[in-house]
Amino acid sequence: MVTVRAPERTPDRPCVDCLDQLPAARQTSPTDPRRVAFWLGALILSITMLGTTLPTPLYVIYQAEWHFSAAIVTVTFAVYAAAVLATLLLAGRSSDEAGRRPVLAAALGASALSTVVFILAPNVGVLIIGRILSGLSAGLMTGTATAALTELVPASASRRASLVASAANMGGLGLGPLIAGLFAQYAPHPTVLVFEVYLAVLAAAGLCLFLVPETVSTRRRPVLRFAGLGIPERGRSEFIAAAAAVFAAFSLLGLFAALAPTFLGGVLHENSHAVQGGVVFLLLAVGTVTQLALARFSSRRVVLGGLSLLLAALALIVAALAQAQMALFLTGTVVGGAAIGAVFLGSLATANRLAPPGERSRVISAFFVACYAGLIIPVVGVGVASEFISDFAAVLVLSILLAGLCLFSIARIRNAQ
Repeated sequence: MVTVRAPERTPDRPCVDCLDQLPAARQTSPTDPRRVAFWLGALILSITMLGTTLPTPLYVIYQAEWHFSAAIVTVTFAVYAAAVLATLLLAGRSSDEAGRRPVLAAALGASALSTVVFILAPNVGVLIIGRILSGLSAGLMTGTATAALTELVPASASRRASLVASAANMGGLGLGPLIAGLFAQYAPHPTVLVFEVYLAVLAAAGLCLFLVPETVSTRRRPVLRFAGLGIPERGRSEFIAAAAAVFAAFSLLGLFAALAPTFLGGVLHENSHAVQGGVVFLLLAVGTVTQLALARFSSRRVVLGGLSLLLAALALIVAALAQAQMALFLTGTVVGGAAIGAVFLGSLATANRLAPPGERSRVISAFFVACYAGLIIPVVGVGVASEFISDFAAVLVLSILLAGLCLFSIARIRNAQ
């Protein structure tokens, strides 16, 4: 009789213990702390990510001016996510070769060019070009800034660097809609002035970059190449569960980032641009706080807790849209923000924990494919479906599908324990 052995399972660990294994942080961290440069680097990351979400509460204004549908809004958002994904896959290793500062400078340059395009945009076609440039900027900035922050602190503080990078990233994403919403509600020329101010902020970020030292000692000409999507055999089932979980979480994030202002105005009859931007900010701010609060818990517990919250958030949001209740929608926003923060943190830690050292870059690439696929596919589906059925029906269908995906992930993760 042949005995079949169960697949070997990797022991679970706190999320924070996995985050110092990020693939970008391959350089040896210096022993002398460079605190000012570290916090300036975090500021540059936050400023750049802030710019990528500035257009969120402005889409309804563009719609009124240029008369395009909600489906075009989702396409505009989808091309941004596709540009981020393509940049991560093709140029994710460029800062290891060319150095951190040149790539950070290129990211700031792409952000500035995107901002100029938004200021001058005469139609939605040019708006899409601006979003592509914005995605290029985010793709170059995310991994490079995380690596630079890790290398600017002692090796013993690399976990803190990863947490700061995550908080700066999500915090910047949340501040963009809040600031743009306030400008749109209370300042003149809402689709121009906020970007003009942001250009000045980008200039300040460029000056800060001069004070951030280069952390790559050996540099060479970067080569664009596909990073690969290899997944190790060991722990494959748990990785698939984590990828499905983060796909569902980023689907909810994409829904808010692309369509929340439209739903708030059309379904909940809340037309204040400040409130519309504030709702997206609330979602991401709660997600940031959740990540910092849960970093010491084991990755499986964090993902399972986040998925449970995601199920609750979907139910609350559907109920809010069905009853047109703003208070219920805000409750769903808070719960959804906590869910997104927990699922992203726990899933990323899971991917790092499962990946063999020699395959980590490929595994993390696969992880971010799931993230940005979640941003693109469901949101475009909802935008297109809303042209044929009601906004509520489109969100209901998506919520049911995401709930099924959550249950699938929960079952897979429990089996891996």
